[in-house]
Amino acid sequence: MHDNNFFTRELSLLEFNKRVIEQASDKSVPILERLKYLCIADSNLDEFFEIKVAFLRKKIKLSDKRFLSERENNLQLLKDIRRKVNAIIKLQYDLLQKSVFRALRTKNIVFLRRRELNSAQRDWASKYFDTHILPIINPMILEGNSPDIIGSHPFPRIQNKSLNFMVKLKGSDVFGNSPKLAVVPAPRILPRYIKLPKKISQDKDTYIFLSSLIHENVDKLFPGLKVWGCHQFRVTMNSNLVFDDEDLNDIKKSLTRLLPERKFNEAVRLEVVKDCPKDILKFLKAQYKLNDIDIYKINGPVNLNRFYSIYDDIKKKELKFSVYKPNNNSLQKAKGNKFFEDLKERDVLLHHPYNDFKIVTNFLKLAVFDKNTVAIKQTIYRTSLDSEIIKLLIKAAKRNIAVTVVIELRAKFDEENNIKIAKKLEDVGVQVTYGIRKYKTHAKALLIVRKENNQLVNYFHLATGNYNSKTASLYTDFGLISSNKQIGHDIHKFFLQLTGSNKDMKYKHLFLSPLNSYKKIFKFISNEINNKKNGKDAFIRAKMNQLTERKIISKLYEASKAGVKIELFVRGECILMPGIKGLSENIKVYSTIGRYLEHSRAFFFCNNNNPKLYLSSADLMTRNIHNRVEIFFPIINKEHRERICFEAFDLQKTDNFKLWKLDSTGKYYRKSPSKGHKRLHSQDELCKIHGVMNAS
Repeated sequence: MHDNNFFTRELSLLEFNKRVIEQASDKSVPILERLKYLCIADSNLDEFFEIKVAFLRKKIKLSDKRFLSERENNLQLLKDIRRKVNAIIKLQYDLLQKSVFRALRTKNIVFLRRRELNSAQRDWASKYFDTHILPIINPMILEGNSPDIIGSHPFPRIQNKSLNFMVKLKGSDVFGNSPKLAVVPAPRILPRYIKLPKKISQDKDTYIFLSSLIHENVDKLFPGLKVWGCHQFRVTMNSNLVFDDEDLNDIKKSLTRLLPERKFNEAVRLEVVKDCPKDILKFLKAQYKLNDIDIYKINGPVNLNRFYSIYDDIKKKELKFSVYKPNNNSLQKAKGNKFFEDLKERDVLLHHPYNDFKIVTNFLKLAVFDKNTVAIKQTIYRTSLDSEIIKLLIKAAKRNIAVTVVIELRAKFDEENNIKIAKKLEDVGVQVTYGIRKYKTHAKALLIVRKENNQLVNYFHLATGNYNSKTASLYTDFGLISSNKQIGHDIHKFFLQLTGSNKDMKYKHLFLSPLNSYKKIFKFISNEINNKKNGKDAFIRAKMNQLTERKIISKLYEASKAGVKIELFVRGECILMPGIKGLSENIKVYSTIGRYLEHSRAFFFCNNNNPKLYLSSADLMTRNIHNRVEIFFPIINKEHRERICFEAFDLQKTDNFKLWKLDSTGKYYRKSPSKGHKRLHSQDELCKIHGVMNAS
């Protein structure tokens, strides 16, 4: 779909998901990694429906006659989404059944279907069901004479994204009732697949899905009745949290009230097995007030992303990417004043996961146990409750260091976790604040204040990604540790603005969303346009997760028309259309999808060979530029700029394995190595540069 040469955001996001799934078709990728890609794509689709489709449906529902054309456009978009999602689902499950599961069988890893069970396996399944499932599963009879009529037992509340079964029944129970239907929810405490004993597995690693176990034994839930149909289904619900103005006065209180209801919100998608009968489908649609456009038929388990843990459960290294270990770095174990003295001489540039995140935690740890540290200030967006970062902040507070944490409670799907972190920190005396009332605090900043020779000296860490050691091993992100006085002073003012004064502060090096990032980026692009028109060198390179801010895109089009060469590395959503004659023929858009999630953001402007390079946790999206608190920070050191340009741009362009290129029609195609040339994957090359592959 084209709209004034813009790609609709929702469809662009689906294009990214399709690229993730297509990675699972590459037989040179280890089998379990291919399975992981399918699970990741399934999780992405869930969030897409919970957030994007839920919002679109609400817009359609609330539109009135005055906006009839807008309503029709949104309805058409919903139809386009359904068409694309169905194509993605077909590709996803075809790869699962015909490629991944078959390939696993060649390695003696088998996921049994019910029809494949032999008598010994069927006996084991029956006993396992009786012992481990029957005591905790609760069928729910729906009274009435047909699927359209429900008596005193109404349809139960079903949790968001849970596995359930609709069961058709015949006969009469001991009370003389003749129920026609029942719902069987699969308890979430149960594993979604179970390994069979070796003695009945022909020396193979044999698994059976929980859904198959329940289906095989479902008649035990209804003694005296005849089961003549059992059909999986799964409902996805709206997960957007809506605050009113009063709620915003106490975010923690309102989140505590809203979060439990998220599990039972309005339905936005119904997934059923492909052979689900029409009467069951009609019944479920009526219960959830859904239409045909909201129904998706699945050829396999309806909750594929719950099988992500298979990757960790199967201990066969040859079926996974080679283990990567970063080179040992003295910064990981640096001690005492020497670390801080060294920071006065040189900045430390980090590129995770190629550089170990332990360097960041060690920086904080040194500050916590340093007698000269007087204050620590940090933003938290996503991290785990038991993370080393949180433990160190607690330890710092117990050591009477003044600790301030700005924690964003509204981080999507991490709200409950962040409330628990806030309480844990508050309980030991950490000063916890929740940022700016109208804006999520998404910036990543850590400030250490030390007293040296009766003066306060700032040391800091700024980053493109979260303070989360787990994601730091899975996502690519840049970080900077430094003692630069002017930037350190800027960060001090940044925390003052977040926790105290909201007055306009002048920053020397940083620029911030939502204050002036939009104007700054416009100015940098305009400068390249003017330089090009005046015969000076001009080009732009940028790397980000999403590119959807339309006015910035229009400015990039203007730069392209002026002759400015532009290279964009956009992992996910991109509604800019490159290569259109007279509009964007000087723009190229790439996307890398590999073993690590490309997550860093870097913005380079030639500036007539006096380059400016900024890193940020912000994408060029409306929400990041206008509706969030973000930091854009400069890389001043020339060697660091060159390293970032090589690792984020130059090396990625040479990738002929995982690099996709966007064409002028909105389609992506993958670069392939020329005949006789070996495959080169930029992420693998960075692993070789910074660490050791095939480590045990």
